[in-house]
Amino acid sequence: MNTPLVTVCTPTYNRPEFLERTLRSCLAQTYTNFELIVTDNSTNDLSGKMIERLGDPRIRYYKNPKNLGPCGNSNRALTLVKGKYIKYLMDDDLIKPRCLELMVDAFEKHPSAGVVMAPMELIDADDKRIYPKFYGFRTMTYRYRYQVGDGLIPKEKILRDFLTVDYPCCVPSGMMFRAEIFKKFGEFDEAADFGGDLDKCMQIATEYDFFYIDEVLCSWRHMLTNHTGSLHQKGLKISVFYYLTRKLFKETRALELFPPQEREKLIRDAIYFSSCRAMLNGMAAIRAKSPKLMIETIKTIFREDPYFINKLRLPLFAFREVWVSLFPKKLPPARE
Repeated sequence: MNTPLVTVCTPTYNRPEFLERTLRSCLAQTYTNFELIVTDNSTNDLSGKMIERLGDPRIRYYKNPKNLGPCGNSNRALTLVKGKYIKYLMDDDLIKPRCLELMVDAFEKHPSAGVVMAPMELIDADDKRIYPKFYGFRTMTYRYRYQVGDGLIPKEKILRDFLTVDYPCCVPSGMMFRAEIFKKFGEFDEAADFGGDLDKCMQIATEYDFFYIDEVLCSWRHMLTNHTGSLHQKGLKISVFYYLTRKLFKETRALELFPPQEREKLIRDAIYFSSCRAMLNGMAAIRAKSPKLMIETIKTIFREDPYFINKLRLPLFAFREVWVSLFPKKLPPARE
């Protein structure tokens, strides 16, 4: 096999049924110049036997000698990559047939882009499209629909959005990366916990533009039993939001993207946005009927956010979140 242009990385752990659907969605791509790396943390050999039955030479399977954890498993895949572009595909998600084709085309046409991203539909355990309510009140039609229409987003804009507005993307299955960025910025940070992919995206935005394709190219499986679903139910380690923000500002190249007179306000607003994300943890506390989680959430916000004005602004954020959930903007749908 010639050196592939794309490497698809699928870290997995003990779910061969979902993994098989994931792999089949990749093997059915219109774009064929790719390799598919599976790194396996499983406690049994069921995934390996399933891959052997598939019998596709594009799959390279590696059983880890021990459980490396989610971050370690993703990082091991990076050591095996041959392609110019890296597409993570988590072991219970699916990609549409033209996903690789369109993302590679975007990279080839836009050399300043470090990431190509696209919105994701949400599916259940039976691969059916769903529209769940996040935080108890917001109906989710897509995950990470950034704008209406395709386009190149300058690094200054998307970094500001990551820091102060919303996360334009961060679920790996919805993105493709230039392989060179991992040589430049290193592997995923285990200290970032559940935010390792978010951490990497923000690092990339300090030096690269992003390209957005306004077409659903991935199906993100939403179940209360999977990792992300359980976090939304049980609560997050919210100190991570502040860790990622402060870590980014230690990089001089991040602040240098913005005029000197804006930097102090940007830092304050970024810490405020971290507090806003942390406050959503209160929804998990309400669902779990956990006063302890609610108290810990409030204590963390007061400990991590030194700006009194930010704390005064938090009720406005809560009101805005409810308002935009009840009265969302009417936008044309993404391509499907």
